[in-house]
Amino acid sequence: MSDKIQIRLNVGRNVIPLTVSMEKEHVYREAAHAIQDKFNRYRTKYPEQGEERYLSIVLLDFAVRALLAEQEADSEPFNRAIVALNNELAQLQNEG
Repeated sequence: MSDKIQIRLNVGRNVIPLTVSMEKEHVYREAAHAIQDKFNRYRTKYPEQGEERYLSIVLLDFAVRALLAEQEADSEPFNRAIVALNNELAQLQNEG
C-alpha cells in the first residue's frame, strides 16, 4: 500500500492537483488555506489589482517570512558565542 495520496488544493482561482505523502497532507492543506486567506485579504484591501498581482504579493510575503524565520533559527551565532565562552572558562581555569 502506498503512503501517497492525491489531493486538490485551491490557490487563488486555480485548482492544483498534487500527489503527497499521507503524513504531509495536512501541511499542504494548511499552506493552501493560509495562501487563500492572505490572497482574499489582499483582494479585499486592494480591489481591481488582478489575480496574478495578488498571488505575487502573497508569494513575496511568504518568502520574506520564511527567510526571516530561517535567519532567526540560525544557530551559528550561538555556536560561536558558546565556543568563545568555553575558551574564556578554560583560560580562567588555567589562571586559577
